[in-house]
Amino acid sequence: MASHTYVAGARTRNVVNLADPGNTVPAIEVTANSTDPSGASAGFANFRSQKNLHILIHNNALNNGGANKITGMSVWGYNSSLGGQWAKLSMPITQGNGNAMIFDEVDLPDVAQNTKFRPIIPIGGIERIALTYTVGSVSSGQVDIYLGANTI
Repeated sequence: MASHTYVAGARTRNVVNLADPGNTVPAIEVTANSTDPSGASAGFANFRSQKNLHILIHNNALNNGGANKITGMSVWGYNSSLGGQWAKLSMPITQGNGNAMIFDEVDLPDVAQNTKFRPIIPIGGIERIALTYTVGSVSSGQVDIYLGANTI
């Protein structure tokens, strides 16, 4: 007897790896500068339309000509129903002084050598996710970027 399997909008407590659901591989192993995403297949699909993006950036002894860090990282989102366009994600931020909210792009801080950084970003309704960054040329070490998503 067949059983019904839910395939959309599922609530997920545990973080699901966007690069390879069910596995622990990094989504990106940084070897050079990235380029802006384009097209409907760029980046990584938001597994079953989850609401929260989990990012883990592990700078594992990167050596890129003395800078030893990955910089200029931005998070991008894509929706086919919004013209099929990629755009940097923006979030409303309070100014803390009673003035109107401002909308800042989601830029991640520089991640220095032998450090980790792990933010959680709301992505409800976004179909695909991509990251852009600057690293220069890598002579040794690496930066692994893990992307995951969940709802709860």
